[in-house]
Amino acid sequence: MALSWSDRHRVLYIAVFGVLALLAAVFVYDTFFVVTPTCFDAVQNGDEHGVDCGGSCALVCTEEAHAPVVLWSRFFETGPNTYTAVAYIQNNNPSAGSKSVPYSFQIFDPDNKLVIERDGTVDLPPVQTIPIIETNIKIANRTPAKIFFGFSVPPTWHTVASSTVPKLILNHQELSQDASRLSATLNNFSFFNAAKVTVAAVLFDDSGTARAASRSLVNVQQKSSVPVVFTFPGGVPGIVRAEITVLPPF
Repeated sequence: MALSWSDRHRVLYIAVFGVLALLAAVFVYDTFFVVTPTCFDAVQNGDEHGVDCGGSCALVCTEEAHAPVVLWSRFFETGPNTYTAVAYIQNNNPSAGSKSVPYSFQIFDPDNKLVIERDGTVDLPPVQTIPIIETNIKIANRTPAKIFFGFSVPPTWHTVASSTVPKLILNHQELSQDASRLSATLNNFSFFNAAKVTVAAVLFDDSGTARAASRSLVNVQQKSSVPVVFTFPGGVPGIVRAEITVLPPF
């Protein structure tokens, strides 16, 4: 039997109401009962590899991170009772960095007695080799013989998007014949400014042993370049190679 006009409209109203009620129920369920996975909810969910780490989360899981390797550490006398200490660190997490990592240089005398300890913090950017340099270390009336470098706590690594790291390139590197002056040009090919860029220089002899080191903080505007100059008063004998490392902010 055909429905009357009023019955058809009643059915239509019921159907529309049913659809709206269903949509409202889905909204309430999604809003109040479904928890959207995040990287800060202390629960392993979504595509995470661990609790709030791995997958789409910036935090690198501890079991997936590689500890930094101390390739070597040395100290150099730069003046009367004044020394510079340097450590070469290898970051085996190529797309990750760690901020404000505490470290310590310890210098010992020939009897293995501690002469001086210099503490600091460093940002470890997503680059493979990271020189850490401490200057103006005063040692009076003691003979330094050996050095130890270590991190006070294990670094916490976070994945760093390449688009957020300024593209900084060095060129025109030039070392004077007596190794008293090292210069280069730092170019910023990014569309954003790079402030407080650490630039580290290490001089090596023909055996590959580091003989001097220095560092500088520079600012370079977007799509521009700045000169970088290191001086080593009096020169450093026997230098055959200079290595300049740019540590970009991230």
